[in-house]
Amino acid sequence: MRYVVELFRSLAAHRPLVSNFVEKDLRGRYIGSTVGLFWSLVNPLLSLATYTFVFNWVLKSRWSDYQPNSQVILMMYLGIIVWGCHAEIISRCTNTLVENGNLIKKTVFPSEILPSYIGVSALFNMGIGLAFVVVGVLLFGYAFPIADPTPVGHVLEAGEPDFRPFQFGLSIVALPLLVALHLGFSVGLGFLLSTMNLLLRDVGHFVSALITVWMFGTPIFYPESLVRDRGFGWIVDCNPMAWVVQSYREIVLFGGWPDALALGKLALVAFLALFLGTRFFFKNKRRFADML
Repeated sequence: MRYVVELFRSLAAHRPLVSNFVEKDLRGRYIGSTVGLFWSLVNPLLSLATYTFVFNWVLKSRWSDYQPNSQVILMMYLGIIVWGCHAEIISRCTNTLVENGNLIKKTVFPSEILPSYIGVSALFNMGIGLAFVVVGVLLFGYAFPIADPTPVGHVLEAGEPDFRPFQFGLSIVALPLLVALHLGFSVGLGFLLSTMNLLLRDVGHFVSALITVWMFGTPIFYPESLVRDRGFGWIVDCNPMAWVVQSYREIVLFGGWPDALALGKLALVAFLALFLGTRFFFKNKRRFADML
């Protein structure tokens, strides 16, 4: 716990520096481009179009016989932006100490702000995507509500997803907590991986492969029930990002409360990731200049 407290103290003491890094990162990413901030929407939309074509048109996979495509598309889009935030954090954090070696070696520099500012920057990008999702909920939940396509009297099969209308609910107050747990888990891994990458440079290649495998092991492009029906429910049960994605969908799309057990497990895993990541980071911080 000591190192987590030390991290927050350092971030509080260096708030202007963190803000400067975040601003510089966002400016470098968007300033000068034609559509600017809209790239935060364009990239997930391109991913959505690609995976929709592959899964829905080529492989003919369906969420449910009675799940409207407009719902499925928004559910997939939300999963993509949530996963994209996580993937950006751990992939960029892995190389951030190596890429900023000149700062670490030549000046008295608080290196702990490097993984931290990446987390804030990724969260900003995800926020833009979430705003787009909110517009979709307003459109398909209130302005032009989607009618229940399930035939009258139809009995759903075991595990078949039921139709649920898009709506906002009181559960929206739980969104900041979910965002904090999501960010804590991802940034905690970022601290761990950034330090490990100094000790063993192969970590960067491993993380690149891990991100792809982890993404397809998370129910982003398919329903969780499909995995469980195939006897692989343990993949979802052991995957923190599955808990994260499902919780975002429950709160943002359907106005429901996230599963209490999943949220409790996420809180535990997020704390462990942040505790172990910061501990490993600060234990080796004095050696960073020698390892670069």
